[in-house]
Amino acid sequence: MVVTLIILAVSAIFFVNGKIRSDLVALLALISLMVFNILTPAEALSGFSNSIVIMMIGLFVVGGGIFQTGLAKMISSKIMSLAGDSQSKLFLLLMLVTSGIGAFVSNTGTVALMLPIVVSLAMNSNTHPGKFLMPLAFASSMGGMMTLIGTPPNLVINNALIDAGHKGLSFFSFLPVGIICVVLGTLLLAPLSKLFLSKDDDKKGTVKKGGKSLKELANEYQLAQNLFRVKVKPDSLLINQTLQELNITQKYNISILEVRRKPTTQNPFLKTINQKVAGPETIIRENDILYLLGSFESVQKFIEENKLNWIDTHQTEESRPAFSGKLMFDEIGIAEVVLMSNSKLVNQPIKKSGFREKYNVNILGIQRHKEYILQNLKDEKMQAGDALLVQGEWNNIARLNEEQ
Repeated sequence: MVVTLIILAVSAIFFVNGKIRSDLVALLALISLMVFNILTPAEALSGFSNSIVIMMIGLFVVGGGIFQTGLAKMISSKIMSLAGDSQSKLFLLLMLVTSGIGAFVSNTGTVALMLPIVVSLAMNSNTHPGKFLMPLAFASSMGGMMTLIGTPPNLVINNALIDAGHKGLSFFSFLPVGIICVVLGTLLLAPLSKLFLSKDDDKKGTVKKGGKSLKELANEYQLAQNLFRVKVKPDSLLINQTLQELNITQKYNISILEVRRKPTTQNPFLKTINQKVAGPETIIRENDILYLLGSFESVQKFIEENKLNWIDTHQTEESRPAFSGKLMFDEIGIAEVVLMSNSKLVNQPIKKSGFREKYNVNILGIQRHKEYILQNLKDEKMQAGDALLVQGEWNNIARLNEEQ
């Protein structure tokens, strides 16, 4: 008994410390129990065949499927549109949505699913993410109390009842108690989160500890004013050609940032639009939506010569189409990076920098001495101290941090 308690205590210390992965700590604890003959190998490994363990593994698969099908992205967009600019509405919607998902997915899976959504929503609403993360954890636990599979203890209780010869619980046996917990928990957490989780930055209306928000960057570099959307017509000259073959940047002095197209599958549970960063090997297809960055005159010339259609028909005072879509930063985002004095890119023109080829990211603009360079970027030589606005998939943008 003493050895068992010592192993449990040491395991708890390592779990709290976090320097060693939790799964390794658990396996080492299991091996220790076998080494000291507290458990036989059969007893130690019996848990891996337990129906609860298999159920929890299946719930993680469900959580991964929610990400892959784009449901997480849809949830984020819907919550943002319903909440508007109200933090109270956003808090309430996050609590209800998280509790609803937590009723059918494990607590850990629910938090893993909602965490990036919550951080993104907080950034978009100009709120510190910490204000929602603690309520998120509580909401996932409270939601798990509503169904049989919502949390492992419910399954353990059900198995114990069946093993003892009693009738098992139904799927929604916990629902009445769970609903009461969710309602009371939400009413309690709303004032407590404002009292204990508010930051000084929130009171001033700014949350710039981690830098500029995505919306601030987009406005600062006037992305919407220089961004245009066009559709590839069936008789377009671009169809079945790669961007490298077309050499659009050199010919028209514009950049194709994204290519969006409908997937070939008609499965309603999969993403309705495929969004991808435009690279040298990207092939243009019929009905593709191209996101173009450049001057209106250059884009207009490109459209007329290659048989494309404007998507944005709203006209500005200058009688030119204006970008009427939403700047979405889900899989693809923007970031500002600073060029250090010892960088190999100093004094190199952008067209020879290899940003797109090496990192698969685009340079959208340069901030230099409080001035913004947004046009004719391909021939612009980069200088030490330049702030570059880059666009690409988040994992590719993260790779830039590894470069000096």
